[in-house]
Amino acid sequence: MTDLLASLNSPQQEAVTTTEGPLLVLAGAGSGKTKMLTSRIAYLIQTGRARAHEILAVTFTNKAAREMRERVVRILDGTGFAPYDMGTFHSICAKILRKEAAYLPFTKPFVIYDDSDQHTLIKSIVKAKNWDEKLYSPKAFQYAINRLKCDAREPGDPFAQVSRMIERKFPELWEAYHRAMIDNNAIDFGEMITMTYRLLRDHEDVRAFYQRRYKYILVDEYQDTNRAQYLLLSHLAKPEFGGRGNICVVGDEDQSIYGWRGADIKNILDFEKDYPSAKVVKLEQNYRSTQTIVNAASHVIANNLERKNKTLYSRESIGDPIIRLQCPDDRFEAEQVVKEIQAQLAEHHDLSFHDFAILYRTHAQSRLFEEFLRQAKLPYKIVGGLRFFDRKEIKDVMAYLKLVLNPDDSVSFRRIINVPARGIGKTTLDKLEAAWGQKGSLWTFFCKEMDQPTLFAGKTLKKLQQFRDMIERWMTEVAVMSVVDLYHKIIDETNYIGDLRNEGSDESHERIENLEEFNTVILEFEERTEDPVGKLTDFLESVSLADAPETDGQQSSIQLMTFHGCKGLEFPMVFMVGCEEGLFPSVKGDDDRVIERELEEERRLCYVGMTRARRLLYMSHAAFRRVWGNMLYQYPARFFNEIPANLVQVRDHGREYSTDRVRSI
Repeated sequence: MTDLLASLNSPQQEAVTTTEGPLLVLAGAGSGKTKMLTSRIAYLIQTGRARAHEILAVTFTNKAAREMRERVVRILDGTGFAPYDMGTFHSICAKILRKEAAYLPFTKPFVIYDDSDQHTLIKSIVKAKNWDEKLYSPKAFQYAINRLKCDAREPGDPFAQVSRMIERKFPELWEAYHRAMIDNNAIDFGEMITMTYRLLRDHEDVRAFYQRRYKYILVDEYQDTNRAQYLLLSHLAKPEFGGRGNICVVGDEDQSIYGWRGADIKNILDFEKDYPSAKVVKLEQNYRSTQTIVNAASHVIANNLERKNKTLYSRESIGDPIIRLQCPDDRFEAEQVVKEIQAQLAEHHDLSFHDFAILYRTHAQSRLFEEFLRQAKLPYKIVGGLRFFDRKEIKDVMAYLKLVLNPDDSVSFRRIINVPARGIGKTTLDKLEAAWGQKGSLWTFFCKEMDQPTLFAGKTLKKLQQFRDMIERWMTEVAVMSVVDLYHKIIDETNYIGDLRNEGSDESHERIENLEEFNTVILEFEERTEDPVGKLTDFLESVSLADAPETDGQQSSIQLMTFHGCKGLEFPMVFMVGCEEGLFPSVKGDDDRVIERELEEERRLCYVGMTRARRLLYMSHAAFRRVWGNMLYQYPARFFNEIPANLVQVRDHGREYSTDRVRSI
């Protein structure tokens, strides 16, 4: 017992030994919250307060749950401890629902539908109702259903956060989806939480059983919980529902960055209102970063109003100042970041490639860094995403360009004949290919069938002919058009971006950003070309050669990821790029309250990014950035004005532009 507590600092010890009643542990970045949580579980067992199956420990990822279990097993080595209910919200809920199957509306053991299964079902419902998928996107329906389930909404409830495009049909679709899931004895990820909550809410005997069973409840990353998860925990822990009140939640409202997917920061901010007898313990010592990095991050986050009063500090070395790279444009920024990485590797032989992370606000920004890393022959890895030219929307438009240049390209033909959806399904394509029989050119066979139809008739034939006519028209124009003009013709006439806008999801918005960046790829090619007209062959060749993957076999790689993807990670060297108003912070609201809320979340995102760095932090911005072909002037992010000047070293690579003026939003 003494050994268990001796390795903890004073606030950590207090959090471990405060076992009875509600406890809020505010754990700042790098403050050792996982160590505290696992020590608390071990302490409860060692002191005889609870057996393993009487402790419910909830995390957000399987990795975190696995780490927690492994650490507790190590601490209690030799005691015969076997981890029990330690897992994600979904794994815990699945276990409860399996056990209480008699209360569920299913006739057989339920199966779990992943996102792909869910989308397939919604798509089949839209098709059965004869709705136009272009007007009523299955992905938009899916996004809306999942978002509303985060708030524990059910079919028939008043709803919001549904795009105008699908709003009229949404109640009917959701009801049909709900019935179909029950008929299929299936459950989706969102329903796993909401169904467990409703089970506890509506059945007092079930609720009482789990309240007796779980003497102690521990919740990690509480700032990331949504409304449905909050209600689930409340019905297990709150005295007003018969709970014991022994709930310990651990989190940091300054790291609440998932509001866009349903997380509600008020869950952690209002914990003391929900549990008036709650004790609050603050873990404020950062064990990760230098004093300079911690102080700078603390000054930034102090500008938020929705937060608890706490001050992060570090007893590590003061460290180097934060380096601010002021760059003339986005290409220079990417090139300079790569040069800085090369310089650091040359100077510090203890560093490896995996010690460097490049953090950006949107995946589309990775493209330029990929280009310069390849040129420098530095290995890199896109974390949580694909390389730029491997992304679906980029491969789609590339397939269109390839088919226009070479209609005998059957791979590209298959890829885009029904992208975006134009009513040419797999059955039609299979029928065409079966008749073709791999003899000669598929395109030649296809065009002959369109002129002398034997396989198709009616609406199907008309859709196929329209596709053929569109491609042939572009084939006649390609010799007298620039690549960028052809690109715009393709995305306009196929309504590729229009379909993505109608979908209205975060994923579709990201795809549009990638297509915007692809526009920049074309323009950069044309700027290097004396006469850009009729140069499609050269462009496709340049992309293919430039995107050749590195094959040096090195496992250690520079890490590229979004700010959202970096949470929970740490690196000796961190580059935060694109720190510009409108890009980062990114604000899309249209009234003052929404704007302020979004700005606070962007500031939390900045705080998370800054506190990933252990030894050295770079923050860069460009004076000009290309957006859909236009070079736009960019204002430096307001974050720079929130960091004391004595903590920053400015390296000005710019060309006569103001570095202090911040556009008001």
